[in-house]
Amino acid sequence: MTTTQGSTEDILTVAAMAGESMVGWLRDVEGFEGLLMLSSEDTGTTHVITFWQDADVAERSRVSRLQLRDRITAAANVEVRETRAYAVSFADLGGFATVPPD
Repeated sequence: MTTTQGSTEDILTVAAMAGESMVGWLRDVEGFEGLLMLSSEDTGTTHVITFWQDADVAERSRVSRLQLRDRITAAANVEVRETRAYAVSFADLGGFATVPPD
């Protein structure tokens, strides 16, 4: 998960555009399973969560993913606050679907 901080102005639109760019590239990376972005209009914070088949495949693409992250965050004019690996310990997403910004 990467946490970024930027302007609160149009954050949902900016995050959605960044997400579309990222997922377009990530779909071609071995072991990529999905992307979730959570943004706060109040703080300008976005949490970018990528899901991988397992830790080994995620590690193999780590350098190229960090390079992509740096290009996209620079273009979106946001600052990376933290990048950290987490394991999914539980998930029940039910009928969750892609939700476009308002």
